[in-house]
Amino acid sequence: MREEVSAPYTDAVIREAFRLRPPVTAIPWLLREPCDIGGYDVPAGTFAVASLWDLHRNPDLYPDPEGFRPERFLGNRPPRGAWLPFGSGPHACIGGQLAFIQVTVLVHTLVRRGQLLPATRQDEGIGHRASTEIYPAEGCRVTLRPVRGRHPQGAR
Repeated sequence: MREEVSAPYTDAVIREAFRLRPPVTAIPWLLREPCDIGGYDVPAGTFAVASLWDLHRNPDLYPDPEGFRPERFLGNRPPRGAWLPFGSGPHACIGGQLAFIQVTVLVHTLVRRGQLLPATRQDEGIGHRASTEIYPAEGCRVTLRPVRGRHPQGAR
């Protein structure tokens, strides 16, 4: 009998992974109108930057912000505007939903084949491509330990 992967838990794991490692770390934009940001009057024509990295590590929104705790996404969602790995509104990443679906399919496929483990015990760190883009510094090397009785055909 084949074990099924829990869709709610998979969703929570992916959301927590995107919280800790958003595809981009900041979103810049040009203000078209004056506005108040944190009690400061900011004039139109000013470039502003929203730091998703800092937002997703705000302890007021996420207790133990550096910890990987998928359960924080089980049964409840963060407040509006508190989880923005793909941006928000008219400036949201057009491929954000597709990326989420692709990661979901990948996670379900891998979990059915075996247990995914880090290749080493040490944190590989974060690399930077542009001022706002991050990636795993060593390419996210992992090992797939086959589930008893199954062989991860072609998996590496």
